Amino acid sequence: MKPEELITYCGIYAKICCSWWENAIDSKLAEALAELVDASGCHLWMPTQIKDFNYTEFRKGLDFFGKDRKLICKKCCKGGYEISQNPECEIKKCCQESGLDICFECNKFPCSKVEKMKGMIEKAKEYKKLGKDKWLELQIKKAKEGYELHTGKYYKLWISKH
Repeated sequence: MKPEELITYCGIYAKICCSWWENAIDSKLAEALAELVDASGCHLWMPTQIKDFNYTEFRKGLDFFGKDRKLICKKCCKGGYEISQNPECEIKKCCQESGLDICFECNKFPCSKVEKMKGMIEKAKEYKKLGKDKWLELQIKKAKEGYELHTGKYYKLWISKH
């Protein structure tokens, strides 16, 4: 996909989201951790020795994150509906009806649809200040450096995936 196609209607560059398929290292880490705790024999002694910790539920959690791919997006909202996306997204519907690529370009922005979305107005200010091309260049740079949108942190594990 072209970088422009990875911008969501609400102004997220998909490659800086932890749910983007290229960033889905959490599943690999969960699988590796499950393998390590099983190899160490934790399942044999933890349930009887540590009462404050439910090992069975812990392993279920690791299995969920290791195998359940519903948490991973392989398409941006512009590329079609994904299980992990909201098919009833008001912003997507509004942008499609208005013929907009991104909500920030709307002359009614910010409206009641986005007031609830934490940080969206700040993202829009940056987008409008830099312009679409420079903003997109910045997002691509952040993705290459391992930036994750929700935490605002850079992760070494993501570097070189982009």
